[in-house]
Amino acid sequence: MTPIHLHGCRAEPLLSYLAGLGVVRLVAEQITPDVSARWDGNHLVIAAQDLDDTKLIEFFADHYAPTAVISPWNSGGGFQDEGKPTSPSAQRLVEMVAESNHQRLAPYRDAIIAAKEARQAARHHGLIQDGKIIGRDKEKAQFIELCRARFPDKALPWLDASVVLLDNDIAFPLILGTGGNIGRRDLSIGFLEQMEALGLFSELSNHSQRRRMESQSAVSLLNHALFRDSDVELCRSTSSQFDPGGVGGPNSSSIGDADPLANPWSFILAMEGAMVFASAAARRLSAESQTGPSKVSMPFTVAATVVGYGSAAENESPKGELWAPLWRDEMSYREIRNFISEGRSQWGRNQARSGLDFVRAAATLGIDRSVDEFVRYLISDRHGQSPLAVPIGRYKVSNSVRPEADLLRQLDDWVSRARSNQAPGGVTAALSALDRAQFAVATHGGARRLQTVLAALAEAEQSVSRSPKYRGDRHLHPIGGLLAQEWLPLLDDASAEFRIAVGLASLSDRRPSGIPSGAEAVRGSFATLLRPVRRDRYGLNWSKGGPRVPNFGRCPLFDVLNDAFGARAVLSASKRPDNETYDRIAGLPFAFDYGLGVDIADVGHLLYGQLDEQRLGDILAGLLLLEWEDAFSVAANCLSAVPDDPVARLHAASHPIYVVLAPFFAGRLPIAPTDTEPNPNQSIAVHPRPEWIGAIRTGAAHTAARSAAHLLRGRGWRLIADSFERASIETGRLATALLLRLDRVGNDQRQIRSLLMYQSTVETR
Repeated sequence: MTPIHLHGCRAEPLLSYLAGLGVVRLVAEQITPDVSARWDGNHLVIAAQDLDDTKLIEFFADHYAPTAVISPWNSGGGFQDEGKPTSPSAQRLVEMVAESNHQRLAPYRDAIIAAKEARQAARHHGLIQDGKIIGRDKEKAQFIELCRARFPDKALPWLDASVVLLDNDIAFPLILGTGGNIGRRDLSIGFLEQMEALGLFSELSNHSQRRRMESQSAVSLLNHALFRDSDVELCRSTSSQFDPGGVGGPNSSSIGDADPLANPWSFILAMEGAMVFASAAARRLSAESQTGPSKVSMPFTVAATVVGYGSAAENESPKGELWAPLWRDEMSYREIRNFISEGRSQWGRNQARSGLDFVRAAATLGIDRSVDEFVRYLISDRHGQSPLAVPIGRYKVSNSVRPEADLLRQLDDWVSRARSNQAPGGVTAALSALDRAQFAVATHGGARRLQTVLAALAEAEQSVSRSPKYRGDRHLHPIGGLLAQEWLPLLDDASAEFRIAVGLASLSDRRPSGIPSGAEAVRGSFATLLRPVRRDRYGLNWSKGGPRVPNFGRCPLFDVLNDAFGARAVLSASKRPDNETYDRIAGLPFAFDYGLGVDIADVGHLLYGQLDEQRLGDILAGLLLLEWEDAFSVAANCLSAVPDDPVARLHAASHPIYVVLAPFFAGRLPIAPTDTEPNPNQSIAVHPRPEWIGAIRTGAAHTAARSAAHLLRGRGWRLIADSFERASIETGRLATALLLRLDRVGNDQRQIRSLLMYQSTVETR
């Protein structure tokens, strides 16, 4: 079999895509059922026994029998047989076919006769008055049922492609408008107009000069539609929504307005191709789908998600999306028809219902394995009141599950409850940002894109928290159930910002058993400082006054963390000390009970301003949503992969203010070396003095450092420098560094010991 490359049947625009399907369908039904098809790059390739370019042209020019494309349920469909016709030209075209003797139009004539009989029966049942169907969808559904009962089999493909009958209702598949009517244009009449333009209705002798000229023009247009191998003059006609580039109108050319232009053959073949989707009429729709938008009644058609393309606009109101499948391996027409009729696009336990669902399904093996790629078409009103099918991207189907995309299903329950037409503007904007972030993850994957998803989710939670009435009406609770052990490996981008954010987000206190006291209930974790939540014995709930530390995400990060440092000190004042012996001359139990230790190299990056503050804030906001219980071993693996950076470690060790304060805020002080024990490995519990907090927060950290140095000398660390006034340090960065834990396991104080040892030997060099 010789492959036939149909360069005119391209994946874009939708007109040429559907035209390619139309060619395959007509060849299979009217020439040979053994035709196969595949997509080669951007065009369709077909193959069949004893079929070549010439025979294909001859078939369409001389033997093609058009499918009966009639819409007697539309007022502009040419079947108004009483009263004043709403469209005399449509009436004329229908009658022209009905009175024609052409053999190729025989199925058309039979369908027109059946349609008139259906209308006669409808009048008998009181469904038609003054030439129009009375009432609305219910009466139209009853009339379409009459049509389906009377139509010959060859007329059913168009009916099933343009209308789907549900229980006591009808649905209109997206790409054929409302029952084959798009704007003011009835597609069935457009189909007849294009046939007339090609001379397919002509009853003149095949030997007449006019007939020969019409035939030559039709063949040239056919060559252009199929192969793009001839220059032709296109007709002044419109392809409706299917070819945005040919609709004409304002500013459609370099000299201003232009007329719409179309190749009649392309339109005819596209309508034939649209009928490949007709099997949707018999498709079993889930109860969830039937209660949702009617556009789900067509395979690969979903509600629009206004993200993922350059022209997306927040105020756009698209009608929906069609994801047109492309396949690279040869498939028979039967196979093509079967997988299109199934329209498999599974996201989680349900069929994909939006563009976001669809792209996530494509990234998680939720798509039929026959499909290699999709062309995403947005159908939206972009030309006055006329919709256009605009191609807005190509998306390859993943050969394996993209793990980042697979995690996104955990967000759906909360997000679906937060999404509403009555949502406050801030919530809507946050959810749009979240959609964009999820779309990027499903399309490209990557740790940083997944970090953006969690950051957007955190902003959505903050926005919801500001509207108590809305969250109450939607039964929205704080975000929970996101396990750190599942998310962290995929969030890890091996950056210092990520490791610092993990060190902060993992900070927490022991959860008290039984009924917590008031003081214990307000402590919780670092998340309960920055998120608008509180923890009680029932779990996370909304805090009444918003976050304990406000303005996270709205003010400079280190200013907010400086406030968190102060808030932690206030809460620590109410904490009952444990039974362990500690240094009672400094009595504020500041350190969190749990937390992952960070490397002093990352602390060096932090203190010397070598971190991206915005990225650190975004990552931290997302990590605060995670549940850290049982996740420390996984998180430790992420933090252990610190690049060997002796310079950064030196930066941390050479800053005397940080070094002398760090042991007290970490809660453990290593025993100083002595002549008799030069390498001790014990430590004692210590706590910072309350007055140090204010000094640090107000830029007077050198006074706190001087006091801390005095205490360290009293514990045997006698060679620590005392020139703290000359050491400048940004207040917010110092506060952040003192919040972090350095010890990784138990009471291991190697990092703090190394810091103290460095400062203890400076003056002896």
